[in-house]
Amino acid sequence: MKKPLRLHECEKLPSIGVQILYAMDNVERNAMTWRLIIRREATEEDLEENSYLEEEGEILWETSLEILHCPFCGEHLLDEKDKIFEDHGRFSHNDFSGWAVKRQ
Repeated sequence: MKKPLRLHECEKLPSIGVQILYAMDNVERNAMTWRLIIRREATEEDLEENSYLEEEGEILWETSLEILHCPFCGEHLLDEKDKIFEDHGRFSHNDFSGWAVKRQ
């Protein structure tokens, strides 16, 4: 049974562009993992410079990294039942600023 999406919220977490969540990751592995998500959203200036963007707030790029602890407050995020993978720490970077998504 899949666990529902969970968010880690701490007072040291930046208010914009950073999120820590526990969710199913179907890209790097088919499993629930805690991930640090860092993203940049389009501004009015970005819209003027890029004809592929349609509105402010669209995601320009997003980087996702598997984590075990919150890098801001240090809290251990895993429950005893959560699986720790031998290759824990997988990451991905997606660039949404063009016509097609570039995955790196």
